[in-house]
Amino acid sequence: MSFAVFGVPIGKGSNRNMAKQADAVRLQELANKWLTGTLSNEEQQEFEQWFNEASDAPIDVPPFHAQSDEEHKQRLYSRILDRINGREPKRKIIRWLPYAAAAILVATAVTWSFLEKTPSNVLITLNAQDVAPGGNRATLTLANGHTISLSEAQSGIVVGDNGITYQNQSEEIVDLTAGVVKQLALSTPRGGTYQLTLPDGTIVWLNAASTLHYPSKFTGDERVVELEGEGYFEVTKSTVPFKVKSSGQEVEVLGTAFNISAYPNQQETKTTLVEGRVKVTLLNGNSDSGTGPSHILAPGQQTTKSGSALALHTVDADSYTAWKEGYFNFDGLTPEAAFTQLERWYDIDVIYQGKVPTMRFFGVFKRDKQLSSVLDMLRESGLDFKITEQGGKRQLLVINE
Repeated sequence: MSFAVFGVPIGKGSNRNMAKQADAVRLQELANKWLTGTLSNEEQQEFEQWFNEASDAPIDVPPFHAQSDEEHKQRLYSRILDRINGREPKRKIIRWLPYAAAAILVATAVTWSFLEKTPSNVLITLNAQDVAPGGNRATLTLANGHTISLSEAQSGIVVGDNGITYQNQSEEIVDLTAGVVKQLALSTPRGGTYQLTLPDGTIVWLNAASTLHYPSKFTGDERVVELEGEGYFEVTKSTVPFKVKSSGQEVEVLGTAFNISAYPNQQETKTTLVEGRVKVTLLNGNSDSGTGPSHILAPGQQTTKSGSALALHTVDADSYTAWKEGYFNFDGLTPEAAFTQLERWYDIDVIYQGKVPTMRFFGVFKRDKQLSSVLDMLRESGLDFKITEQGGKRQLLVINE
């Protein structure tokens, strides 16, 4: 692991002792403010000017790994004071970032001026080897807006008559007053997935970056939930219809297994039937009832909603539900569609350098792999990749030249 950071030149003071002492006092004052992060804009410019004009000789900090960034900043500060007071040889400043053994992302090269006021905006080149896959991550939102971060050691929650527990019944998360219906929401972030058992026994698997809105108890003549993102449903059979509303459409079932992909940033909403029968109906405008075109699906069929059009296709249902079983299925996918899945699962933004590739990918592999393993396989297509981080956001650069 290597780090390369440019130094900032530090210059010679005046030959006159009084001026030199005055300079030293002023520079020490500026250095103190730099350490505490209290430099004004004018003082920041003054401090930088001293570095840029006062000398052609930089200061050197020997290579080491501090236990924290704060510790290393303190050591840099000590070296700066030594140089101000004439005790430091003329060498180059090199900024060594702290080593963290448990860090998920490993930096391979960093360029950072130690006077930079906003280090979070520095562009860092990362190694894909330790970009971990997603896992069990979700947030439960209660009717009063209170949120609960759910355990990553658990894979799902169960909504019971009197409360919400983890699947293994290890502990009660929320106490529900019997007979009082409350609106709840389960959300997964990018890089997250979670399972939910609804009050009627219906099981829902949420893919990354998805939200399901549902009641704490189903009442009346229908069971209704709302989905944003992607979810796989195994609906408990009942004479009471089960409806899923998502992105301008409604899916109605009596008892079946199906998948809905309805991400807000995608033009198409896909509903894929695994078993049973479902009816997919477009919603007209702000209407809560399905009054537009509709299709009744048989197993292995899929509807694709695009704008006001609803098309019916025959598909390989397993390829659209592979994520639920812990797999990526890229067979026949365009790179753009495949990288969209990687964006959500590895919580990374994809940027294309050159033309957006138009070939097709073919391959099925497990989602528990490190990102490096996935990219190694995709390189067989002739693409290359680079991973960076800036401002806390990771980016995957897809190089097609």
